[in-house]
Amino acid sequence: MPAIRNVAAAIMAAVSVVKATEVFLPPCLDPFQPFVYSGCYAEASGTQILPYRSPAQSDDMTVEKCVAECKGNGYRYAGLVYYGICYCGQTVNGAATEETSCSLPCNGDKSETCGGNGAFSIYQDPTFQPIDEVTIEDYDNLGCWTDDSSLGRALTYRQNSVDGSSMTTESCLAACKAGNFPFAGTEYGGECWCGVVIGNGTYSAPSFECSMPCNGNSDQTCGGPNRLNLYAADELLSLEPCGYVPPVVSSSSVEPEPTTTTVSTISTQEPEPTTSSSTSTSAPPSTTAPPSTTAPPTSTSKSTSTTKTTSSICTTTTVTPPTCEYKCGKWCSNPIPNWGNGNECKSAYSNCALQVASCFKGAGFPEVLDCFNFGAWCSDVEKYCRNTPSGNKGSFCGRNPPKHPNPPKSVTSTITVPCAAPTSTKPATTTTQAPVPTPTNICKQPSNSWYDYGPGKPVAGIELPIVTCNDLADQFNSYPFKLYNQPLSRNCKKYSRSGCTNACSDACKEQYEDCIDVYAESCRSNRHKPRSAKFASESVSEVEKRTWGWGWTDNYSTAVNKCKAQYSDCLDVNRFVSASGKCPAFGRF
Repeated sequence: MPAIRNVAAAIMAAVSVVKATEVFLPPCLDPFQPFVYSGCYAEASGTQILPYRSPAQSDDMTVEKCVAECKGNGYRYAGLVYYGICYCGQTVNGAATEETSCSLPCNGDKSETCGGNGAFSIYQDPTFQPIDEVTIEDYDNLGCWTDDSSLGRALTYRQNSVDGSSMTTESCLAACKAGNFPFAGTEYGGECWCGVVIGNGTYSAPSFECSMPCNGNSDQTCGGPNRLNLYAADELLSLEPCGYVPPVVSSSSVEPEPTTTTVSTISTQEPEPTTSSSTSTSAPPSTTAPPSTTAPPTSTSKSTSTTKTTSSICTTTTVTPPTCEYKCGKWCSNPIPNWGNGNECKSAYSNCALQVASCFKGAGFPEVLDCFNFGAWCSDVEKYCRNTPSGNKGSFCGRNPPKHPNPPKSVTSTITVPCAAPTSTKPATTTTQAPVPTPTNICKQPSNSWYDYGPGKPVAGIELPIVTCNDLADQFNSYPFKLYNQPLSRNCKKYSRSGCTNACSDACKEQYEDCIDVYAESCRSNRHKPRSAKFASESVSEVEKRTWGWGWTDNYSTAVNKCKAQYSDCLDVNRFVSASGKCPAFGRF
């Protein structure tokens, strides 16, 4: 890997930008790879070395605080100047200078250096890919998006280096690539915007709303009024953004059950006596290891070990439970846990209900319509809990079998292998997880008498994704709330105690996207044939049959208007949502 100083110097780009409405995100509170010092850089006259200035006060600033600020906002570089004024950016628009120019101590820690007068101590996030390998061809077209939120611009930085009168998609992408911005957007025929994140209150829009030709190429579209054609280059995003958690094996009520292995010993011959010893070693310290944090509470489970006594051949039996209990298109649910009493049954229902949003998110059209059946199946679990409190999962699934499980049942395999050496009997450590939260949403479903939606009756029956208590102990203290929209709890987005408004905004956006992708798209597909023809014609498609089965008769335009109205109302009713008294402690709802 080349020296960070050389990398920083190589990517220095004099990209002229005009700062628009800045939306500040909170500092990163999760452990992350430390930024690497790149050197001292001087700010040239008339240029801005890093465009983002932190709103944090400089009187107690440290290197760690500034780096956490830049990490939380998704930037590649952090810079400190004049005792602790913190800046962030995707490029360093300045030249390397002597280290003696960066000699001022940080206000918050006199043992650290915070730049100089007009000179910046620059730190680089090592989790980004090399930038010289990225081209404008790496930007993927994400379609048409809105840019009319009261919360700020969809993308923060407008490029005034691009001539609006000759704007093309390529010229805008090139400008954003020169500034190493992962997001680019063209708007109103001749505007080019770049950003590190997409602003809150921005959502996908129908393609026909981005219909203005680019001023420099009439064969291309460059957004529209308050609409932009959005592009993204994943190669310019951090490989480990704030909140990134490497894959781990943990016990979780919303994660697949572990494989069960039992070992039996077959005596074949008397082995010779052996002497065994164990040595404990620890990994050497690493310069890129996450900062030290207090270890989260852990739970332990008794491990199974095999002791070699008078055997040299063992039989191993492995039972692998199904990892896909209910399948809808491209999506699979994690198996809901077994139950043997009423409380365990209610927990299983919660586990099931919290996966419904992920079904709509991942099933794909038109199979996504089967997610309604999955939601109904989850509701049947709740009814079963009420009516048969002493029942069990096997009895329920016998009456209400899940759809398309893969594999449908647990798989048992037995193999004969040489016996292993004695194994450690040290208990396995797993992540502490609270009981699955009850599916009571902190966010509110809006009402609208004109379009006839309200609590318990959202547009097309597509419920607002659930925001409730975080069920993982290692996340809860910093992020007590979670948006449950992934099959695995650990992959769901989490929020601080002051971030409930953002959580509900994300939930509203996801409900809108599901409404467009499922409801509106279904209404477009059914072509409005008379409902009396439902089963009268062999030409009726499966989409049409399913759509009629749910009683949807709107056309595409009407469906889109309902989805938009609900989204707007959802943002309004949740703008000042309060989570007071909710999730007061880990495991309490």
